[in-house]
Amino acid sequence: MTDTVFSNSSNRWMYPSDRPLQSNDKEQLQAGWSVHPGGQPDRQRKQEELTDEEKEIINRVIARAEKMEEMEQERIGRLVDRLENMRKNVAGDGVNRCILCGEQLGMLGSACVVCEDCKKNVCTKCGVETNNRLHSVWLCKICIEQREVWKRSGAWFFKGFPK
Repeated sequence: MTDTVFSNSSNRWMYPSDRPLQSNDKEQLQAGWSVHPGGQPDRQRKQEELTDEEKEIINRVIARAEKMEEMEQERIGRLVDRLENMRKNVAGDGVNRCILCGEQLGMLGSACVVCEDCKKNVCTKCGVETNNRLHSVWLCKICIEQREVWKRSGAWFFKGFPK
């Protein structure tokens, strides 16, 4: 919705900012969202000191935010450590042997599936079948854990893996 002003000039409908300011419009300048609600100019408010109670409240809020941030970093760190431990403990090559348990794959061994994300071969015990809209998709447990870290840490939103 636009605000228009009725005026006696040749252009009857005019946006307020397009016309010159008239003396009777000065009271309009003292109203609106940009004016301090207490009627006190910002210059006077800046000279006032905060009370000790206000300072204490602000310090408690800051301390609580810092503690929550620290707890969040610890939680994300545990998720990343768990993922790194899974990557370190792989037993196979992902070609002839299951990348996770190292079991022989193929005719002489276990049934083989390919992880959709990393394209490594895994046995059906170490892979997890997820149902996509069109077809089923297999993922290894490492890639599932990586997706979980992306989801839980918010990395999908920030488009970056946590440190």
